[in-house]
Amino acid sequence: MKEKKFVIMTDAGGDYTSDIREKYDLEVQPKSTIVWPDGSERVADIDWKEIDPEAYYKLMSNKNNNFQSSIPAPGTIRERLEEYAKKGQNVIVLTISSFMSGGFSAFSVAGRELENEYPGFKVAVIDTLRYGPAITLLAVEASRYREAGNDFEDTVAYLQEIRLHVHQMGTLDDLFFLARKGRISKGKAFMGNMVGIKPMADFNNDTGLSEVIGKTRGYQKFYKILPEYVSKTIGSAKDKVFVVAYSARKPQAEEIYKIIKEKFNPEHLILNPLGQTTGANVGPGLAAVFYIGDAKVSPNCMLERDLLAELLLKK
Repeated sequence: MKEKKFVIMTDAGGDYTSDIREKYDLEVQPKSTIVWPDGSERVADIDWKEIDPEAYYKLMSNKNNNFQSSIPAPGTIRERLEEYAKKGQNVIVLTISSFMSGGFSAFSVAGRELENEYPGFKVAVIDTLRYGPAITLLAVEASRYREAGNDFEDTVAYLQEIRLHVHQMGTLDDLFFLARKGRISKGKAFMGNMVGIKPMADFNNDTGLSEVIGKTRGYQKFYKILPEYVSKTIGSAKDKVFVVAYSARKPQAEEIYKIIKEKFNPEHLILNPLGQTTGANVGPGLAAVFYIGDAKVSPNCMLERDLLAELLLKK
């Protein structure tokens, strides 16, 4: 097999298992450490070999069980990148939003050091301003762009642009976990925990965080507005990739998957659980689809917020 001139990987925030890695020729993610509620430290089980997602998120549903994640040690990151430097392969690294984690900074420091030590070696570290499934989506897009014959520099430029176009639409039953990690205000978390209320969010390019842009009562109304929201924010759906992700809401994710397939019939439609690292911060209760629109997400999600309000009134 012809050796790749550059490789594509994510930090520990990338949620993809071995089947996705193999299909899209992605590198294995550096593994983070998860501190479990009993205080034990375990390496993230990225392929769910030791525990299945249902059991993991069932433990997390008890809010007294606090799971904590940490990025790999700087030395581990450096060693991993140096493997490619020694092979003469440049590296693109897609990291979780720098507003959520220190992965972007850690990979950037290691990359600069190795570029100085290995003349001609290049590391492009891209702050996705997104998390988990959105990072997976961007990694798949990067792989397809590389497969089409584009070089390292063109692929980096492409990713820097489309990262700002990535949408999510779905529900998260409980915002408690995001509030505990400081990724949403406690006031918003309280509103999101009202009985039967399902907060819906999209990505905010200005803050690098998910932004709650509307709420609905129950899943059925959400299912009704989902295809229209995606249609109006995706632009042309031709040849687009969709990633449907979930944490302890597999039946709801399967319904989203079905809706997307029936409406758009995409060639690249992925159904995947949140990884352990992402899940430790998001918690159980997520079911959402991630995709790339033709246009950037609007400033502070104002257009998306107005669109969702309009759809909620109509349905």
